[in-house]
Amino acid sequence: MRTIRLQFVCAYMLTFVCGLRADAGTAVWIDTDPSIGPPWREVDDAFALLLAFRSPELRIVGISTTYGNVSLQRTTTVARDLVQRFGAPAVTERHVFPGARFPADRARETEASRALRAALQQERKLTYIALGPLTNLAAFQQLHPAEARRIERVLVLGGHRSANELVLSPRGWPRIHDANIFKDPASAAHVLRSRTPLTLAPVGTSSRFRIGREDWRRIARGWLGDYLRPRTSTWRWFWRQMSGDEGGPVFDVLPILAAARPDLVASARGFAAVDRDGDLIIDNKRSPGAIEVQVLKAASPAAKRLVVERLAAER
Repeated sequence: MRTIRLQFVCAYMLTFVCGLRADAGTAVWIDTDPSIGPPWREVDDAFALLLAFRSPELRIVGISTTYGNVSLQRTTTVARDLVQRFGAPAVTERHVFPGARFPADRARETEASRALRAALQQERKLTYIALGPLTNLAAFQQLHPAEARRIERVLVLGGHRSANELVLSPRGWPRIHDANIFKDPASAAHVLRSRTPLTLAPVGTSSRFRIGREDWRRIARGWLGDYLRPRTSTWRWFWRQMSGDEGGPVFDVLPILAAARPDLVASARGFAAVDRDGDLIIDNKRSPGAIEVQVLKAASPAAKRLVVERLAAER
């Protein structure tokens, strides 16, 4: 009788723990190339990671780093520094795994690919958020196709409809490029062909998600302010010259927001293909070779308020 009772208690506790795990938030893997800090650096990956750390809707099971904004060594150092400062207790340096050094690593096993495989063997489903070139994901799909099929959805910062989307002011400049696709179009094409459900955050849409003067003032007064203020000064100066505002576009925030609060981001069906020039082109109509995707269209005003509140909050 005592043995039966013990088995019942164990079964109950296992059910309870699994229930807690299921309700703990969407399991996400974030692939990123953060490079915040002087001199000139892109800062949006860091904003995105900080938002992810402060989003209770997400459960971060791993962070892979890649080349992109800077070298793999630098992106890994920055990612580990961010999680050490701001990620605990849910995320620690043990969650950060270096991946691809350059596009040719598409066929190479890395710490990131091994860790992602282990995570997918544990998770029933997982959302993959790609904030850098798609080399790590394409490599994983080739090396571990069985586990890759367990990725429920991929969110990618990349893609555009026309060259006009890459111009951020009426003056015709600055002109940005679709960096995550441009740096490894072959991997982008591979990810498209994999047929994993794909949601694109086009550069045109994500460029409209901006941290402005008043937003920055609120964030700077919060817990993150002392970290962000000296490390974003050049970035803020650059966008102040471009737009006349104190701040600028934080592209990588949009995919994190879409994973955490999809109710605050409008999306629609589209079709995407990598063309001969290596551009990921999105269209409303299917063309030969194009793959059906979801396309993020716009974030609501409530989304902007939520992001600023979370980044401006105290510890």
